[in-house]
Amino acid sequence: MAIMYPKDIAQYAPTESEQLVFYELQQQLPDTFEVFYSVSWTYTKNGKKEKSEADFVVVSPNYGFLCLEVKGGNGIRVEDNEWTILDSTHGDRKLTRSPYEQAEASMYFFQKAYSNEYNLDYQGIYGAGVVFPFYKVNEIEKLSNRSEVCTIDSTGMNDLHNRIKKMFKFWGGSSYGFKLYEKNQHKSFVEIIRKRIAINAAAGALVKYKERQFKMVNKVQDGYVYFLSNIRQFYIRGGAGTGKTWIAMKLAELEAGDPNKSVMFLCASPNLAKMVRERLSNKIEVYDIKTLIKKISLNPENYQAPRYEGINDSIREDADKFDAIFIDEAQDFSEDLAFLTKALLVDEHESRLGVFYDDVQVFRKDSFGDAFMISTPPFLLHENIRNTANIYSWAMENTELGTDVIVNPVEGPWPVSEKINDIKHLKHRLENLFNKFLEDEGLDSSSLVILTENADNFIDLCGTSIAKWKFVKEYTDKIDEIKVSSVEDFKGLESDMIVYVHANGSTDNSNYIAYTRARYYLMELIMSKY
Repeated sequence: MAIMYPKDIAQYAPTESEQLVFYELQQQLPDTFEVFYSVSWTYTKNGKKEKSEADFVVVSPNYGFLCLEVKGGNGIRVEDNEWTILDSTHGDRKLTRSPYEQAEASMYFFQKAYSNEYNLDYQGIYGAGVVFPFYKVNEIEKLSNRSEVCTIDSTGMNDLHNRIKKMFKFWGGSSYGFKLYEKNQHKSFVEIIRKRIAINAAAGALVKYKERQFKMVNKVQDGYVYFLSNIRQFYIRGGAGTGKTWIAMKLAELEAGDPNKSVMFLCASPNLAKMVRERLSNKIEVYDIKTLIKKISLNPENYQAPRYEGINDSIREDADKFDAIFIDEAQDFSEDLAFLTKALLVDEHESRLGVFYDDVQVFRKDSFGDAFMISTPPFLLHENIRNTANIYSWAMENTELGTDVIVNPVEGPWPVSEKINDIKHLKHRLENLFNKFLEDEGLDSSSLVILTENADNFIDLCGTSIAKWKFVKEYTDKIDEIKVSSVEDFKGLESDMIVYVHANGSTDNSNYIAYTRARYYLMELIMSKY
């Protein structure tokens, strides 16, 4: 069986024809072949950037690659070079251009992309073809003005391996079987394809697929909310990206539905509190610990993070009490903070208290212990819904943390890890990265976040900007701003694309947190001198 990317295209809402071709390529090609579905690429037309894609890129270590276009329907009609897919079920559809021209455009793009990337001519065979899986195409050569080998119709669907080899032989010409195609060239070409998938993912290609998944996840989360509705005080433990924050927010809104109840959402991080505050109704008070202590303490300047020792002795007598408190990222709470939270409940035993935490994402040795005084064991969340499967798998494999979590069915590209020698090379790499993703591919700069051990130190070393992109710790109204944050400050948050810059020797805990902030694309830059 061929190695397929993705392993299952059901999450990607393929057409019936694409799904059939995917399955048959998987079943009929040997495991030396790799097959990539829906590989997008960008070109400039009349001064504007346009998107195109190859339905399938079939890669062989023995030959090279083929770009295949797939067309469904019940038949094909060509009149004056206008192509129409005949479809009695969904209606006829005119094509913007010949599917053969489209496949060949993809073929030439990837061949040139290899040459531009490595400054070398591609030595493998590169070719293109069209697949009509549901019907026989008559007068193929007259129709396409190409050799019949470049077309696979329904009569060839049971002989795909042989037909693919014939296509390679046609495009290879006299060099077929004699042309040297080195293993390292093959690996380098596959890397080109994976980069295209990564760029496409970071630019939002996976969003629509994950949104469908989120609709299903929302139903599951609503089930948790209903299940917990009559449990007064509880723990929820879950790994990164398992939806703890979103369930806590839903429970807070549910409690706030009663106008006679006062509800607070509490966390340690000001950044997480800001995100939650923007999403919850104004009936719910949202605080980070530092802000809360400023409000309720007689002398807040005497108490310092992370422990806030003795804080309970300084609470104002007129401090507000709450009928319900929901705490997110509670692993950041010390025993003193846990006791403080209990003291702010209207009734320490009967008022609603939800404590959400992940015992993996801990920066300190001490935590809340038994100070929340909840006797029931924690309910567990196991399914990761934030990260693509390959990002979370990467996090597990490289840290051996969070291994009890079930990965997301949406695969996405594998993360990229590179070693950087010094600040000069780091700045050069980042500029290239920004040009590729933000300039060439049109990714919004707010979709990319740089994580590092110390944001101030990063900006001091790299400067306040690279080219036209300005580094900021907090966004303003300006465009072309890229957020830089410490890993600790970004806990509980997420971004479409994460660039994680850190020194060799960072802790597994810090790495796990950084890796799992990325929804669609993760790049790790490891500094030898930082």
